[in-house]
Amino acid sequence: MLWSNKMTLYLNLKKMNKIFIILVFCFNTSSVTFADISKEKLPIPRFVTIKFDEVNVRTGPVVDCPVEWVFIRKGEPVEIIAEYEQWRKIRDFNQEGGWVHASALSAKRSVILISKNILPLIASPGNYDDIVVQLKPKIRCNLLKCKNDWCQVLCKSYKGWVAKKFLWGVYPEE
Repeated sequence: MLWSNKMTLYLNLKKMNKIFIILVFCFNTSSVTFADISKEKLPIPRFVTIKFDEVNVRTGPVVDCPVEWVFIRKGEPVEIIAEYEQWRKIRDFNQEGGWVHASALSAKRSVILISKNILPLIASPGNYDDIVVQLKPKIRCNLLKCKNDWCQVLCKSYKGWVAKKFLWGVYPEE
């Protein structure tokens, strides 16, 4: 009986050691991963979107700076033009800007149609014979991908292509 208890205790200690080693390994690799991500430098300028329905835009990159205005639309495209620690200086379609916390921004992309006229959303790049729907100026759409001079977008439930030159929220070289 005594031998059985010692053996059980020994096996339990072995299991606990394995669990401890696994936890230490997971903790060490996750901290390395987080450190690598935080040091990654993304290009400036770059386009992102507003993550929440209400986002404060401040005059400077600290919480103590006054709120100059508030974004009230989730998914609105903005351009990051500067960074300071966890703060991003942004500007919107109207070239108005300020500082927001990085946590209020999303890497998801959206665009704004900048044509003064109604434009067709077409089924494939350059094929104006297959029009999906007509798009009104200043409509906001989700950006799916770009190929050469064309971008595929999702506007409400309509998916198709628009010439890149008619979109704000994407760079010519993308």
